[in-house]
Amino acid sequence: MNRRTLLLTLGIGCPVSMALGWGLSEWMLANRAPEAPPSRSPFGQPIGTPFALADHTGLRVTDRDFAGRVRLVFFGFTHCPDICPTGLGYIAEALDSLTEQEAAEVRPLFISVDSGRDTPELLASYVTNFHPLLIGLTGTEEEVAQAAKAFRTYYAKVPTGGDAYVMEHSASIYLLGPDGMLRGFLDTHEPPTTAVAKIRMALADMASGMSETGDRPS
Repeated sequence: MNRRTLLLTLGIGCPVSMALGWGLSEWMLANRAPEAPPSRSPFGQPIGTPFALADHTGLRVTDRDFAGRVRLVFFGFTHCPDICPTGLGYIAEALDSLTEQEAAEVRPLFISVDSGRDTPELLASYVTNFHPLLIGLTGTEEEVAQAAKAFRTYYAKVPTGGDAYVMEHSASIYLLGPDGMLRGFLDTHEPPTTAVAKIRMALADMASGMSETGDRPS
């Protein structure tokens, strides 16, 4: 191939190759699979609002009554054979490991998913067996369903024969900061010292916020 033929070949081949390459790139961009939307983590997001229930003394309360406090929230029922005693015992141990001043700034809430059996009176005798600071909450089926929706949790009534039944429910223990944001979960498979460290981090944020505004929750 002489020099003139070589130059002519290059002059034609290069633009054609570039055009083919550009076309292939455009085709790949047009036909690529759509990207999945990024998953939104619940951490750092507001959770647990709104709800309106009755506490174990019969007093009507809403989520706003606990605003400004660090909250531990656990869903269950008094006839629960294992998950609830384990979870509530774990919360009690963590509370006992805090100083008296620290524990006074925490609101541990046990929300019953068994509105048919868990009256305020029954809840009162149940939660106080675990810790005096525990607050039992109950309500109508609709009110409990709204509370579960607010916390994005699951429960279901499971018949076991005749009129007997049990409740399926999540074992999660929510840790909410004073601003109502989800700070994480307490895990009964972790040592209680880990739970205490998590609670103290949320309390530190609470103290920091109060020092900046000069306000204290009532």
